[in-house]
Amino acid sequence: MAQASAALNHGTTGLGTQSAASGEKDVAESVLRTIDRSTKKATGLSLFHILTLGSIGASIALFLSGKKQAGIFVGLWPPTFQALKSVADTNKEDQK
Repeated sequence: MAQASAALNHGTTGLGTQSAASGEKDVAESVLRTIDRSTKKATGLSLFHILTLGSIGASIALFLSGKKQAGIFVGLWPPTFQALKSVADTNKEDQK
């Protein structure tokens, strides 16, 4: 616990990523942003919105097919995709 709070105080997550204040980019976030941008250019929709709609549809299909626990599990994914979209958009604004 002390290591986690020390890592947060020093601008790192403990997973090898640096904070935006240090000027270094998070590779995973950069790749997701690039994929989201190209998906938005090709389809007009954000990658995260497509994933959200797909997981809602999959959840309904699983639930109605009798796999209720799997449907509920997949139904928990949309808020996560929307949270990732929010973080990516927030960090994109910080970089401008």
